[in-house]
Amino acid sequence: MKKLIIICMVCLFVIPGLTLSLVSQVPASDFPNQPIRIVVGAKPGGGMDTYARALGRQMEKYLPEGVNVVVENRPGAGGRVGASRVYNSEPDGYTLNFPHMPGLYFPQMFQQETKYDMTKVIWMCLIVRDPRAIAISAKSKYKSLEDLQKADDPKFAIVGYTGEAGILLANSSLGVKATYITGHKNSKEACLAAIRGDADAVGFSYWSIRKFIKAGQLKPVAVLGFEERVSEIPDVPTLSELGQPKVNSILGSFRTICGPPGIPPERVKYLRDIMWKSLNDEEFVAWSKKANRPVKPMTGEDAEKLMKKMMAEYSNYKDILSKYIK
Repeated sequence: MKKLIIICMVCLFVIPGLTLSLVSQVPASDFPNQPIRIVVGAKPGGGMDTYARALGRQMEKYLPEGVNVVVENRPGAGGRVGASRVYNSEPDGYTLNFPHMPGLYFPQMFQQETKYDMTKVIWMCLIVRDPRAIAISAKSKYKSLEDLQKADDPKFAIVGYTGEAGILLANSSLGVKATYITGHKNSKEACLAAIRGDADAVGFSYWSIRKFIKAGQLKPVAVLGFEERVSEIPDVPTLSELGQPKVNSILGSFRTICGPPGIPPERVKYLRDIMWKSLNDEEFVAWSKKANRPVKPMTGEDAEKLMKKMMAEYSNYKDILSKYIK
């Protein structure tokens, strides 16, 4: 009888503890069981938003039934509003970010106060590394890259110094003594300013200014952040071909997905696997071709190595960027 009482007491105290232990493991094995949110630090309709929504739709093919991907637009402060929102969220794998990179890193580099740390986020994938292009307005008196290099103060229309650090470095390496006109809301507005004749040139993602190039309103003269020439403008040399391979290796727009630090490893692996499958799915590849949105994916592991290397390299150009980014 005493043995039976002891056994019952053991069950009373041990089994609940074991149950709690098992319950604490359930969220990991049951992940995901609610919507996954991708926060985009830009307004709807732009390149980042378009990629995020397409990837989200494709991910739903591989996620459990009933689990959706929701894109949440949080524009503001060059993507810092959205980045802060995600970085300080619960690290459960349900809230991810489509960050402005490398732009979000620069405030950190110059020790500005931020509510995030891009060196500590967890990288899930790289969708594509977009090339940028220096393009001259059809109304400008300058007609070639050589003209820009010889000029005293060619005017470049940009959105802001933080987001356009790539063009700052490119012009510096090419010897272009540019004057920058800031304050435009987005790349489209800056391009229209150049097309009107308010500036001589711009330096944005090729795919953002492609329609203006196709219309003959902007003339591309150099490709930045790409190792090969863009097939649609085969006569335009890359920055590497122009003698600047080191700078070229860190330029371009990095289309990535990341999450806050602290996400459980098994959930990180799950998300990385889902995104890799989605980015290589034939339906997604077909969408990218139809939408003229190139895809050249990297796994989360490779994306993490690339992004850390890129941020470390940018620190070597702090003296150049410090003239503009305070």
